[in-house]
Amino acid sequence: MPDSDDEFPDVEFFDDPPERKPRDGDDDSPSPPSGSGETSVTGEDADEPFSLGAEPEQEEAPAARGSRRGRSRGGRRRRGKAGTGSEGGGRPPGGRGRRRGGSSAGGPGWLQKPIARLALGAAFVGILVLVLVLVVRECQRNQLVDSYKTYMNEVAELVDESAEQGKQLRLTLTNASGDNPPQLRTKVTGIRDEAQTVVDRARGLGPPGGLNAAQQSLVTTFEYRVTGLESLAENLPTIIESRDNEFAATALANSMQRFLASDVIYDDSFVGPAKRALADDDISDVKPPEDKPFLPNAGFASANGAKALLPGLRRQSAAQGGDDDQTGNLRGTSLVKTEALPSETRLTPDSATSVQASEELKWRITIENGGDFVENGIIVRAKFSYPDSPGEAETQETSIETIAPGDQIAVEIPGPSAPEFGEQGTLDIEVVPVPNESRVDNNRATYPVTITI
Repeated sequence: MPDSDDEFPDVEFFDDPPERKPRDGDDDSPSPPSGSGETSVTGEDADEPFSLGAEPEQEEAPAARGSRRGRSRGGRRRRGKAGTGSEGGGRPPGGRGRRRGGSSAGGPGWLQKPIARLALGAAFVGILVLVLVLVVRECQRNQLVDSYKTYMNEVAELVDESAEQGKQLRLTLTNASGDNPPQLRTKVTGIRDEAQTVVDRARGLGPPGGLNAAQQSLVTTFEYRVTGLESLAENLPTIIESRDNEFAATALANSMQRFLASDVIYDDSFVGPAKRALADDDISDVKPPEDKPFLPNAGFASANGAKALLPGLRRQSAAQGGDDDQTGNLRGTSLVKTEALPSETRLTPDSATSVQASEELKWRITIENGGDFVENGIIVRAKFSYPDSPGEAETQETSIETIAPGDQIAVEIPGPSAPEFGEQGTLDIEVVPVPNESRVDNNRATYPVTITI
């Protein structure tokens, strides 16, 4: 056993303990440790130290340390009871007096309690569950956004295909090649079959949960177009061969009304609800595709508007036995006038016209459809050049999507980008002839123009 006092770091020592008055019956001399083999010291011999060479030196050390521990509290020495093996109230080795508060090792004492460990475990499980919930929600959010994107992309493809079918129908109804009624019906039936494939694909789409109702409206949109094409193909021979224009125009308008209704259904019953569903799910980077009308000219849905389509449908080429000189078979457009903007100065072919230079300089060209047919895709060109550099002519063009018989439409083409101020130039305007147009001399004009500062 070591003799150093470092074994008891929490014990305080006092050099001069206070004297204790003896009580009656008390023995002034301490009892030796049990089994030590030493006789007790009394009287004056109690104050005399043992000699350095005495035999009991090793057995005295425990008693002395016990005596010092007995002085740790209040500086007072406690007298042990005879036969207990301790002196001065010293604590036996391994007793509680060797630790002051807390646990032995491994953290605060409260952690040693089962309920504390249970609380820590519950807290850890709660945090883990919270993290898992957040991760799952983020995954679900990403899946929702992806489902909207995928669905809208598929819808956009169907809208584009259906719009192309509408364009094919409009070209067919102009009957530029002079097809007979059976041929026209075959073409319309082919467009109807293509439209049915769009319906079938639309039915197979898987919309996000918030778009179930809008999805049904999308299918209805394409179904209306198929129904209109079926009605048109079935009635087209009768419409063409009838000489009752009112009857023919009304029958033609009935089919057109279904096309117009399909455009309204798409805008009101698909695009609107889709935008609200996206807003409810807080998705801002996905948009429903805007409609590309199947029937851009809504006037064809009325009997008066549908009358404009009759001459084209009834026209037949010479190969089909038709006569281009007969009434109702005239085709062609003409150039009405050309003006310089923004001053609205009208140009004349016979004399030079001075036009003030401007960043907004444009040519406004008015075209008239003098034929009996609706014309589509009319090309208008403007070429500006100077006599000393004809190879540097600047040519620009624009187009007219559709123009009904007897209508006039004005288009605008930008002026020259690098004019030579004060020099007379030449402006050539041309309206490209439509198929089977017999008269083309009224489709072009040349104007002498001087651009000034």
